[in-house]
Amino acid sequence: MSAAPTVRAEGDEIVIRLPRSEAHGLMVALAECPCRAVKSNSTKSIRNRLSKALGRLISR
Repeated sequence: MSAAPTVRAEGDEIVIRLPRSEAHGLMVALAECPCRAVKSNSTKSIRNRLSKALGRLISR
């Protein structure tokens, strides 16, 4: 059984820890919504950067 994801503050940074086995699921959850509703470009950028970082870690 995998450990539950955790979130904590380290100084001015937020650290999110989750099992490697759940990283792909998080990438899927971060994918752009297929609906046509207006989205914020800044939140889209955050999702994209986080998803790319996860992808780099998974591919190691």
